Amino acid sequence: MTTKNTETRQTVTFYWRCVWKYPRAVIGVLLTVPLTVLLNQFLPPLILANVLNRLSTKNYIPHQVWSSFGASLVAYALLVLFSGTIAWRVVDRIAWRLEGNVERDIAQRVFDHLINQSMNFHSNRFSGSLVSQTNKLMGSYIRIADTTTYQVLPLFVSLIFAAVILSHRAPLFVAVLVLFSIFYIISALFVTRPVRHLGARQATAESAQTGYLADVVANVTNVKSFAMRSYEKREFAKATNVTRDRLLALMRGHQKQQSYFSIVVSVISAASLALAVVSVVSFGANIGTVFLILSYTASIVSQLFSFSNSALRNYNRSLGDARDMVAILNIVPEVQDPQNPEKVRITKGLIEFNNTQFRHDGANDAIFDNFNLRINPGEKVGLVGHSGSGKTTFTRVLLRFSDINSGQILIDGQNIVKITQDDLRSKIAYVSQDPVLFHRTIAENILYGKLGASEEEILDAAKKANATEFIEKLPHGYQTLVGERGVKLSGGQRQRITIARAMLKNAPILMLDEATSALDSESEKLIQDALWKLMEGRTAIVIAHRLSTIQHMDRIIVLDDGKVIEDGSHQELLSQKGVYAKLWAHQSGGFLED
Repeated sequence: MTTKNTETRQTVTFYWRCVWKYPRAVIGVLLTVPLTVLLNQFLPPLILANVLNRLSTKNYIPHQVWSSFGASLVAYALLVLFSGTIAWRVVDRIAWRLEGNVERDIAQRVFDHLINQSMNFHSNRFSGSLVSQTNKLMGSYIRIADTTTYQVLPLFVSLIFAAVILSHRAPLFVAVLVLFSIFYIISALFVTRPVRHLGARQATAESAQTGYLADVVANVTNVKSFAMRSYEKREFAKATNVTRDRLLALMRGHQKQQSYFSIVVSVISAASLALAVVSVVSFGANIGTVFLILSYTASIVSQLFSFSNSALRNYNRSLGDARDMVAILNIVPEVQDPQNPEKVRITKGLIEFNNTQFRHDGANDAIFDNFNLRINPGEKVGLVGHSGSGKTTFTRVLLRFSDINSGQILIDGQNIVKITQDDLRSKIAYVSQDPVLFHRTIAENILYGKLGASEEEILDAAKKANATEFIEKLPHGYQTLVGERGVKLSGGQRQRITIARAMLKNAPILMLDEATSALDSESEKLIQDALWKLMEGRTAIVIAHRLSTIQHMDRIIVLDDGKVIEDGSHQELLSQKGVYAKLWAHQSGGFLED
C-alpha cells in the first residue's frame, strides 16, 4: 500500500471513529436521507408519470379534473411541500447535531494530544502551523460530512430507487444506467487521484504560509528593530507564491478531470433519450415510462456530475487538508505517564541523580553520562557553567520535559518516571528565563500558580514579587489584559508576574532559570529578599549567569560538558582558585562571560 493510500485510510478511519461515537445520530442520517430522497425525487415523478399515462390514453372523465386527478394533484402537492420544507429540515437537524458533537470532540482530541507532546515536538514546529492544521482538520470533517450526507449518500440511494422502480418497466435501461454509473464512479476515483495529491501539496503550502506569518507577527519587534521589513516581505512573498503556484496546479488538474467528466455525462444524457425511444418503439413502453427514464436520468446524471465535480473535489481537498494533523495525531508522545502511576510522595525535596545518562535524539555524544548528584531537602543550590555545560538539560530532565536514557532521578526516594507528569510538576515551581504570559488578565496569570486561590493570596504573592506597585498604576489593575505572550508589559514586569505565580504555587521545590535576568538592578535587589523568603523551607535550584544572584547559596555547582567539576560554597570555590574563581574574576557587569 502506497504512502498516499495509507494516509487516506488513516484519515478516513480517524473520522469514522469520531463519528461512530454517536451511533444513534449516524443511523438517523442513514434512515432519514433515503426516505427524504424517495419523497423528494422519486415519488413525485411517479405520480406525474401515472397522470401522463392516463392523459395519453384518455383514461379520465371529460371535464371532471378534480374527480379524475384530484387525489394525484393533492398527493403531489403534499409530497413536494413535505419533502422540501420538513423532511430535509429533519435531516439537517440530525446532521448538524452530529457534526457539532464531532467537531467539538476533534478539537478536544487535538488539544489534548498537542499539550501532551514533548518540548522537542513543539520546538521543531511553528505554533501557527499547528493552529492552521487543527482548523483544517475540523473544517475538513465538516466538508466530508456534508458532502457524504447531501451528495454521495443521495446518489447511491437514487440509483437503488431508480433501479427498483424501472426494473419491470425498462430493464434494459436499468442495466445500462447501473453499469454506466458504476463505471463513472470508479473512473472518477482513479481520475481524481492526482488531484488529491495536488490538494495535499496545496494544503501543506497553506500551513507553511500560515506558520511563517504567525512567526513574523510574534517577532514583529525584531523585524522592526533590525530593519528587516523588506526582507520579511520578500520571504513571505516567496511562501505566498508557492501557495499560489500549487493552487493553480490544483486548478489545472481539476479542469482536466472536469473536461473528461463533462464528455461522459453528455454521452449518457444523449443515450438516455435514445433508450427511452427504443423502450417505446421496441418494447412498447408507455409515455409515463419515457417520462420516468428522462426524469430519473436527468436527476442521476446531475448527481453523478456533482459527485465528480464537487463531491470528489471536497473529498480530495479535505483529505489533503486533514493529512498533516492526522499524521501528528499518530505521533506517540516521547514522554508518557506510567499506566499504573504511583501516588506522589514528594514533600521535602530531596533530589538524587543516580548514574543518569541523557543524549538528544540523533546525537552521538551524551550530555549526561553516569551523572550523579544529590541535593538535600531545603538546600539552596546554584548551577553555573558556560552554554552547553548541561544546565538546561538538568532542568529538562528534572521536570520530565525529556526523559533520560538510563539511570534514575529520585525525589524523596521516588522515581519520577513512576508518577504522572502533572503530579511531578505540581511539586516544582518553575520560573524560566523567558517570562511568557497568557493573553489573559494579570490576576489570571498569577492565579495559574494555584487555581482557586483567594484574592488576598494573589495580592500577597504580587506584593512579595514586588509587582504591586506597577500593577496598581495600570488603568485596570489586576484585570489588565497583558497581550499575547505578555507584550503589553516590560520584560521585568513579566518576570515579576511569573515570580508571583511561582510564589503562589508554594511547591516544595523551587527552580529559577535566570529568573532575575530581565530585571534592573533596583528591581533585582527588591526581589532578592522576596526570593530568599520564598526559598525558606524549600529545596531551591537557581541557574544563573549573573553570579551575584547565587553567591549566597548553600552550594554552587559548576557544570562543564555534563559533569560536576566543582561543588562548594561561594567562598570555598573562590579559595580553590579553580573554574568558578576564574568565572567570577572574568565577570563583566555582573554577568558570566562565555
